[in-house]
Amino acid sequence: MKLYFDNCCYCRPFDNRAHMAQVRVQREVKAIMDTVQLCGTAGIPIIGSAAIRAELDDIGNYAKRECVRDFYEEVITVELTETDSIIERALELTTYKIGNLDAYHIAFAEAAETDYLLTTDDRFERAAEKLDLKTKIINPINFLGEYFIWRLS
Repeated sequence: MKLYFDNCCYCRPFDNRAHMAQVRVQREVKAIMDTVQLCGTAGIPIIGSAAIRAELDDIGNYAKRECVRDFYEEVITVELTETDSIIERALELTTYKIGNLDAYHIAFAEAAETDYLLTTDDRFERAAEKLDLKTKIINPINFLGEYFIWRLS
């Protein structure tokens, strides 16, 4: 098993106080942190990418950007660089009404042969459900349940 987190998952633990007051956000943060711990314990790789790094560089708040970058560096096992085939796949995905950055995340995740791409973006998850992808897009809260089912099978 391999995982890929999109930028939302790296940023979620560093959201502002008002956002963190929401129960769902608190549950997502816990699920992300539990998943990171699980991956470390079970030896499950978390794949990073040039697309994530580019998004992290665009975080306007310097303090948050540094915290998120440190978290990203701590979590990933390997970081993929962009290739022609990743670019082609991302461009293909945009024709299916997937946003540019989300298309790149899918293309990187598929190139790394990840089983799951974790996101807290509901629109991205819903849009991806309509496509035949090699990687399953899922909220971190729901991933943990799937992981335990996978372990039992």
